[in-house]
Amino acid sequence: MRITNQMLNESARKAGLPINYTSLLNYINNDSSNNTLLSALSKNRSSAVDTGTKSNYEKLQKTAEHLVQKAEIFTTEGEESIFAKARESDSNQEIYAGVEALVENYNNTLKALKTASTPLNDYYRQMLQEVANENSGALENIGITISKDGTAVLERDKLKAADTDTLEKALGTSGTFSTKVAFLATRISDNAQVNAKSLTNQYNSKGNISSSLSNQYDVWG
Repeated sequence: MRITNQMLNESARKAGLPINYTSLLNYINNDSSNNTLLSALSKNRSSAVDTGTKSNYEKLQKTAEHLVQKAEIFTTEGEESIFAKARESDSNQEIYAGVEALVENYNNTLKALKTASTPLNDYYRQMLQEVANENSGALENIGITISKDGTAVLERDKLKAADTDTLEKALGTSGTFSTKVAFLATRISDNAQVNAKSLTNQYNSKGNISSSLSNQYDVWG
């Protein structure tokens, strides 16, 4: 197929290259130009990557924020705790709904971390899985099992067969699952927000990670 100036100029228009006053063929062959077709297309490709990365960070931030909210439902203590209210009302329905939401948002966060994969996000994903594995026995007692890929699987019949004490042991402050998940999700959300903002401001997101890496890897500090 013969490539014409008209065809190349149409490609130039889509790529954001100038098409007035000179043909695209002349533009490509102009050695004095610093804006070759290759560099222009590379720039557009880089912009697309930055846009996609920013979108991934924004989604991760929101997903992690939701996980914080769902985990913190189980960390309130005293008379206002979800477990105290369940005993008072003689109903665990609110707890069951909270568990389903927690499992869903836990899995969503793992997925979002994988999509926005960086060394730090891979580390956070590993930490979430480790917290789940640390509490696997108590979680299994209320119908939550951890798959090989780290995702949580909920068996609703077993969940609804668990009494309030068993539910509190697995998810309340006497254990570590909800507390650590809420803490990690907060760090994940904060990091995602910083990186999304750095891309918005056209800063190098790697710089942000490098400057704070030592503090963020000391995750429980």
